[in-house]
Amino acid sequence: MALDAEAERRARQFRTPREEREMLMMRHHFNVARAFAFFGLLLGTLPPAAIFIRLFGYGLGGNPEWGHLAFLRLCLAMNFLCAVMGQQMGRVVGRSIIEDTGRRSWARTLLVALPAAVVWGISTGAAGGVLFFGIGAIFGAVCALAVALPCFVAFTTLHRLLARGGMIDARHLRPLAWGVAATAAALVLSPYLLPL
Repeated sequence: MALDAEAERRARQFRTPREEREMLMMRHHFNVARAFAFFGLLLGTLPPAAIFIRLFGYGLGGNPEWGHLAFLRLCLAMNFLCAVMGQQMGRVVGRSIIEDTGRRSWARTLLVALPAAVVWGISTGAAGGVLFFGIGAIFGAVCALAVALPCFVAFTTLHRLLARGGMIDARHLRPLAWGVAATAAALVLSPYLLPL
């Protein structure tokens, strides 16, 4: 009975015996929740920092009457909240929405990535933006949605390609998460894409 249950669990977790061998060869692996938490942390840090640089100079320049130090602190606090909320929501979204789709079709995986991006974007952007006189929650959610939709689809697709048995090797996760988040930040900073 126990052997049958173990065989059934392994059949659900791994598509092929080769996939199981590849997962067992990973030195340092992340499950889906931890992988999306790491990605959420980076996505909640880099693109918001780029947005604050483009819009406010991150509080380092501009009108001295605004109070550089106070504005710098506000940008740092908003960025910190976006990072923390991005990590927490990444973990929640990875565990509750995306983890179950690993063995389903590609179409279903991509369809699940979209509501995950919406949940992550609204909660992360609103949490970071609320410090900007409350009204920033709306703008934060809109900006975060614009970043989250393409980034979550890209990350979810690449994560699924690289994961083995629901685990992804740290050697694959780190460049993948950094690459997607840094690309989004670079696009925000691009004067040709968003002329301000």
